[in-house]
Amino acid sequence: MTHIFIFNNASRAATYGVGTYVKQMTNGLSTISNTRVSLIEMYADTKKFSVEKRSDGCIRYLIPPANIQVESEVYLRTIFYLLARNIQATKDDQLVFQFNYFQHYSLAVLLKASFPSCQIILTVHYMGWCFELRGNLTDMRRIIDDKNTSTNIKEKNILSSFTQEKRFLHLADAVIVLSKSTMDILKGDYKVSQRKMHLVYNGKANDVGGVTNLADSKRQILFVGRLEDMKGVSYLIDAFAQIADKYPNLNLTIVGDGDFQSYLSQTRKLYGRVSFLGRMDSNEVEEIYQQAYIGVIPSFYEQCSYSAIEMMRHGIPLIGTDSGGLSEMLEATPELRIHIDEINFNEIDFVSQIASRLELLLSDDRIHQRMSNKVKKLYKERYTEANMIRSIQKVLSTTSKQQISSDYLPYIDEHMIDLINRHPDIGTDFYGLSGIGAYLWWRVLTLESESKVHKQQLALIKEHLIYYVDWVEEYAQIEPLTPELYQILISMKAYSFFPTKVERILSNKVVTDEVCILPTVQEILQNALRICICRI
Repeated sequence: MTHIFIFNNASRAATYGVGTYVKQMTNGLSTISNTRVSLIEMYADTKKFSVEKRSDGCIRYLIPPANIQVESEVYLRTIFYLLARNIQATKDDQLVFQFNYFQHYSLAVLLKASFPSCQIILTVHYMGWCFELRGNLTDMRRIIDDKNTSTNIKEKNILSSFTQEKRFLHLADAVIVLSKSTMDILKGDYKVSQRKMHLVYNGKANDVGGVTNLADSKRQILFVGRLEDMKGVSYLIDAFAQIADKYPNLNLTIVGDGDFQSYLSQTRKLYGRVSFLGRMDSNEVEEIYQQAYIGVIPSFYEQCSYSAIEMMRHGIPLIGTDSGGLSEMLEATPELRIHIDEINFNEIDFVSQIASRLELLLSDDRIHQRMSNKVKKLYKERYTEANMIRSIQKVLSTTSKQQISSDYLPYIDEHMIDLINRHPDIGTDFYGLSGIGAYLWWRVLTLESESKVHKQQLALIKEHLIYYVDWVEEYAQIEPLTPELYQILISMKAYSFFPTKVERILSNKVVTDEVCILPTVQEILQNALRICICRI
């Protein structure tokens, strides 16, 4: 039996793209035989923790918000304890924890430490810097390059988010990306292994209730999305204003919640031709799609926009930017792309590009029809819900069972080295001093065979193992060596590591009477991860 736990936030984002994704994944995976799906609803609108079972067999964990800082360590630990006591699995069962938010990193670590054979799957919907920098990848790379010199608070926060995102990506056993552009960013900037990344496009069911009325004398330009700066709505309004007089039967319809008041001054001279419809349910939006003539998404960053997919499946020609995954969604109609110059962005030029693309589709019905056919064809080939669920199933079936992703081991190295440098007051047992040594010595023996690839890391660990032996000697003057510590020193002696000091400790100190069964690699790794999440 495969148990899949899907984590979701009851947040604004969860009511849009992420929420749609989670709903589709939950419903789609619930139909697979020998599979049990659980949905973890964090910050749920409930007063107390509860567990519900849906008619399709899916189990819902409803976890109320806490009166503490959002995404705090305490809240995530509480969720872990609630889940841990409710997870019932045999040794033959496969546990899969699927995450959709980078902020849940510490929860993922706790689960990996407690269920070492589980699979951690992370879907990347967005990165933190996308919002702060309006999707400007050039600025992000500058900040990363200047990490040791920047004094700007905003840039320091971006760098902090980047660091946590990178840790989670390296911890994950599999990473789902929604676009090729994101895959390239993760590979190049976040150093994520290609082998564990999987491209899975978002999808929507092909259940269009009607078709766009291309002959309608009153034509609509449509935008669907949140009303925020990154979505580029103000530029769309300016572009519409440029061509409005030329096309008196043309209207602009804007669907989505947000502060539309900030856009009203732009529409003062367009009275009656720009409509702000606010947030609408799926049935209401469906009617709007069937009336739309052109779709526009002038966003500065998108991965795999559900709004764009909806437009494509209705055969609505889509104008969009060449930023992120949106550029891929316009592969069939490159003429409708709007270029974003990240280095020298010019608002006048950006607006002019939108206006010219609108004019292209409005000036010739044949061009419009051709673009309509192309986007609908691309939708059927790439963006159906069936394709999406099949691809996710493939990720689940091909992700290997492993103790800890090899990409994550350097972070454990870092923590262990930090403990050696700090010399905290800890016990000598396997959960303390013995566990630190067992892990680092295992790393040395493992990296020795790959010294050409990991030469620098190997040298760093060996250097601090010398300090570690000094630390052990201090303890050996107070109490007997644990069996684990004794075995570690015996192994070091066999490899002539720091031989003088190691031999002196072994010759001068007795061992406890406990029988030592050498820990397995699995036990060493699991224990190392537990040491990392323990507050020492």
